[in-house]
Amino acid sequence: MGRHAVRAWPLRSGSVPNPKGKGFASEERERERGMAMHLLLTGFEPFGGEAVNPSAEIVRLIAADPPSGVEITVLVLPVRGRVTFEQLVPALDAPGLDAWLGVGQAGGRAQLAVERVGINLLIDRDLDAADARAIQDDFAGPLEQTLVAGAPAAYFARLPVVRLAAHMGAAGAPTAVSHSAGAYICNEALYVAEHHLTTSGRGLVSGFIHVPYLPEQAATKHTPVPSMARETQLLGVRAAVEFVRDLVAARAGVAAR
Repeated sequence: MGRHAVRAWPLRSGSVPNPKGKGFASEERERERGMAMHLLLTGFEPFGGEAVNPSAEIVRLIAADPPSGVEITVLVLPVRGRVTFEQLVPALDAPGLDAWLGVGQAGGRAQLAVERVGINLLIDRDLDAADARAIQDDFAGPLEQTLVAGAPAAYFARLPVVRLAAHMGAAGAPTAVSHSAGAYICNEALYVAEHHLTTSGRGLVSGFIHVPYLPEQAATKHTPVPSMARETQLLGVRAAVEFVRDLVAARAGVAAR
């Protein structure tokens, strides 16, 4: 799928319509000052026979109604090997980008999960048969492979994962810190993003969140699996976007001193 940008500028109390017909005067001042955080927010298309992927739905819903002070670029990635090199890495190089937050589906988890680390490995170990067949169709090479030859074994997310998980939980969305993003495309996204940001010297805030199945997905399974309401997932990821916004602002304030 293509990439589309959604911009939202803070609307403060006392704002008045601009006589030029271009919105609110305060909004134009915010543009001129460059005070909005520019966030790349990514999700994934459905895979493994699923009709939906909650990560794609959540990032689009947030982009349609973003928190104040946030400019969002949404990118929904297909689920196939090496896609992050082709689509995510170029998006990370966008001028003026302040942060990246990836979101992906983790069927079987009961809570939102803030990922701590991405590993330099892609493997089908945790996939069901349908997913493994899909990967075989997409891969020209072996199913188990190193993501970046000669690169470090792992990279940590560039944000305080414990504080972020606590913030999301306080917003009403059960959230845990995860120490394994798996070894599939979500892990690929986290690892490749952090590797690219490290080697290119970019100082972006960056990290990854896993979301559970939606109830309608869980209802199609042969055995009971955990799920989480769309509204709860949206609440948690939106809180994460606000946390990242405030973190970027705090770091910018320190750097300006």
